[in-house]
Amino acid sequence: MRIMAVNRGKSPATLVAGVAAVAAVVLAVTGWLLFANGTPAPSPPAPVSHVDTATRACLLTSKESDPGIAGTWAALRRIGGGSSGSDVVVQRYGLPEKADGAAYVNTLVQLRCSTIVTTGDAARSAVASVLAAGQPKGVRFVVVAGRPVAGAVHMSPEAVSARTLTRLVRG
Repeated sequence: MRIMAVNRGKSPATLVAGVAAVAAVVLAVTGWLLFANGTPAPSPPAPVSHVDTATRACLLTSKESDPGIAGTWAALRRIGGGSSGSDVVVQRYGLPEKADGAAYVNTLVQLRCSTIVTTGDAARSAVASVLAAGQPKGVRFVVVAGRPVAGAVHMSPEAVSARTLTRLVRG
């Protein structure tokens, strides 16, 4: 009888309608919170970096006094720093004195350097060792100064320019 006292004068249909209205309000608020402005949660933002999809040109130097290092690095930076949103990333690496040069060059290949430009005798020798073992697929080598290396493009420090390197890097 207590139920009758609470529900006095109201039909069961009215009670069901009240519960349904409360449930509808809860669902509406939940839906609004999940899908504000009628759209689902925003999609992830566009990538801010293209490093992994870009062409990668890597400069490998033996030491800071290598002939041609300043001009070569400046030319590579001009390639990668174009105001038109260049799709070339340039990176510079110094070959440690006591490092295994061939292993170091192979590491640059694993880092997906598509063009490896070298200055100095130690870097040139490292490239020669790697190329003697076989040309890595999809990688071009440019040797600045020193003697030519079979399988690599040879350039004198005076011939290095952004225009020449752009042609080599872009293939």
